[in-house]
Amino acid sequence: MISHKPSKQRKYLFNLPLHKRRSILTAPLIDSLSERLKIKRIPIRRNDEVTIFRGDYKGVKGLVTRVDRKRGRIFIEGVTREKSDGTVVPIPVSPYNVIISKVDTSDKRRPTSRGE
Repeated sequence: MISHKPSKQRKYLFNLPLHKRRSILTAPLIDSLSERLKIKRIPIRRNDEVTIFRGDYKGVKGLVTRVDRKRGRIFIEGVTREKSDGTVVPIPVSPYNVIISKVDTSDKRRPTSRGE
């Protein structure tokens, strides 16, 4: 039985091994893709196309360039900020704020269609 205490829930999440954090870094699929694959959520990977639907960058579409399992954030192409010295740095985005619009199908084991 897992505890219901918020402090223990946070401790559990912070101490999760990286291979189990994959299941936490999931995002919902766009409706048409969800109907075709017959699943609602899928773990985010590099080269997935996502749309931000919440936050300062709402409406921005782009490819996922990096997934940071340690911090629980993803980096999206085009979501950047210019620092005071002129360098451009990517901004981390929470996977809870995005929706997957196109799945990278280069991996054979990744679901591309169900019910065949």
